Amino acid sequence: MLESLDPFQQLLLGVTSVGVLMILLVIILTASPNFENTDRLKKILDFLEKKK
Repeated sequence: MLESLDPFQQLLLGVTSVGVLMILLVIILTASPNFENTDRLKKILDFLEKKK
């Protein structure tokens, strides 16, 4: 099936499938009960505010 596609279409299909897998992984991980948002930027901003 993949042999019948152009190389560009094969590349597009591969990139799309990896993107969909990553989106599904993020949804599954954020839905898990052990998920904790460790936002580095937020931590840095909070640290700088506490310093003042």
